[in-house]
Amino acid sequence: MKKYWTCVLLLTLFFCLGNGYVEAGSLDFAVIQPGQPGTEAEARPVMDALADYLQSKLGPEITVKGHYFNRLEPALAFLKTSPPAWGIVQLGVYAEHAGNFQMTPMAATRPGGFTKDVWYLIAGRDAVSTWQDLKGNVSGNMLFETKAAACLLFGLPPDRLPFTLEGTFRPLRATRSAVKGKIAGVVLDRVQYDTVKAMSLGGKIKVLQTSRELSTSPVVWFGPQSGITKKLAGWLLGMKKDPNAEKLLALLQTDGFGPADPDLAKFHLDEKADACFTP
Repeated sequence: MKKYWTCVLLLTLFFCLGNGYVEAGSLDFAVIQPGQPGTEAEARPVMDALADYLQSKLGPEITVKGHYFNRLEPALAFLKTSPPAWGIVQLGVYAEHAGNFQMTPMAATRPGGFTKDVWYLIAGRDAVSTWQDLKGNVSGNMLFETKAAACLLFGLPPDRLPFTLEGTFRPLRATRSAVKGKIAGVVLDRVQYDTVKAMSLGGKIKVLQTSRELSTSPVVWFGPQSGITKKLAGWLLGMKKDPNAEKLLALLQTDGFGPADPDLAKFHLDEKADACFTP
């Protein structure tokens, strides 16, 4: 009898571990956006609002807690020591770390209502004519993942660029610095670029390089998928039509969620070859 119950216990443990975090009673998530403003404490109301929304779908058996990271190293440490069930991660984070943390895309954000993002290398109006002639520092809030950013915008690793990429938490200030010649340039995403173009500052800049269409920040599942993964994706995709989610989506700065972008498969960094991305 003792041997029987030992087997039952081992089987129970096996299935709980194999099916991920949900069966253990948790659907915790992490929002990982290096370079974005705010602190964990300042973002806590937004994380709690999303957790409460999902909790209403799940019932009391499964708990949900959100975590916010706008710095890369603490985020990676958290994923190693306290891996959540799912998260919303910056494209560069996905490109560099999808394999290490078994990230499976299950939905996509839609900032500004866009299904795709575009990055722009901006310099002052009187700067050099080509990015190949640019020297100095180039800032951007998506540049903390330097290798991914260089590959996404230039198709080259960072050590083959004529300038240095550096992350910043203040892209608008960096844009003004580029216009004044204090830094070589700034990289802006689609929403940031549209915002700057609508300002008087927009007449003082020029575009030296435009990326191809890029995936927006993906919603990913960490580790082996479980029975709740598709349900979670469905709840997120349904938020756009849910009146109760309108304010929450505004706080999350996304015009709803869409299906996972199939193009994400193109953005896995190839660590073994000289090429930026695997075919």
